[in-house]
Formats: sequence, structure tokens, C-alpha cells
Amino acid sequence: MMIITSATILGLVMFFAAACSDPSDSMRGWIGHDGSELIRVWGQPSEETDIEGAGRTMTYISFWKNGFFETYTCRRVFTIDAEGIIRTQSMSGC
Repeated sequence: MMIITSATILGLVMFFAAACSDPSDSMRGWIGHDGSELIRVWGQPSEETDIEGAGRTMTYISFWKNGFFETYTCRRVFTIDAEGIIRTQSMSGC
């Protein structure tokens, strides 16, 4: 006979909640933070582009496979204003 404890149920709930969370939620959490803080946590971006007089964009690129032969490119882009504060974020292919 299998006994299910409250700790087991809590663990399962947390597992499924994490699996269903929107990955862009963690990116939205960076809005309002300093861009240098993002670099400290995520490392140097794959690409960085200056926006004349308005700041810059930082793009983090990663690759993943779907378990078969297809490879996908995940692009996470942050826009940093002239004061160094992250103002927008976007994500594609992730």
C-alpha cells in the first residue's frame, strides 16, 4: 500500500506550477533594474547594440533541440535606457 504524505503532494504541486510558469515572467522581473546587474547575473550578452542617444539593447542567444533533429534559436532582448536602466524586454523562439 502506498501512503501519500502532504510533503509529497506539496512537492508535486510545486513541480507542476514551475513547469507551467511563463518563462517571460522572469524576464519581466528585470524591468527597472540596472543593466549591469543583468550582466552580473546572466553574463555578457551575445550581442549588444547602441541606440543613438537613447541607450542600447542587449541580446542573449541560446540554442535548443526539440528531441529530434531540429535546432531552435532562443533570443532574449533587453532595452536599456541612457541611464542604464532596463526598460523593455522581449523573447522569441524560446
